Amino acid sequence: MAKTLELYNALKDKLGERGTKILISAIDEATEKGHDSLVTKEDLVKLEAKLENRIDRLDAKIDKVEMSLRVEIEKVRSEVEKTKSETLKWLFIFWAGQIGATFALFKFFLK
Repeated sequence: MAKTLELYNALKDKLGERGTKILISAIDEATEKGHDSLVTKEDLVKLEAKLENRIDRLDAKIDKVEMSLRVEIEKVRSEVEKTKSETLKWLFIFWAGQIGATFALFKFFLK
């Protein structure tokens, strides 16, 4: 109350009595509204608990997705290895055929 009176006396000369009362009442009203919307420590603790819960759920989801990705990667890796061995097998057969055809041509032309 003392600070309000000091503010009133300081502003009365510049704003006049009516303007000063309007300004002080506006400040008081804004201050009262502001106190209603202040966050308490209890509110912060509740918010922290909610955030920790959400983080734990997200961690669990991430772990689940990571495991499924690892399984999929392993499947693809085994398929690639299988494909690679099949390709090498057919390349060997092709090379052997080419070598045989080349020797047959040489034999044919050398006669």
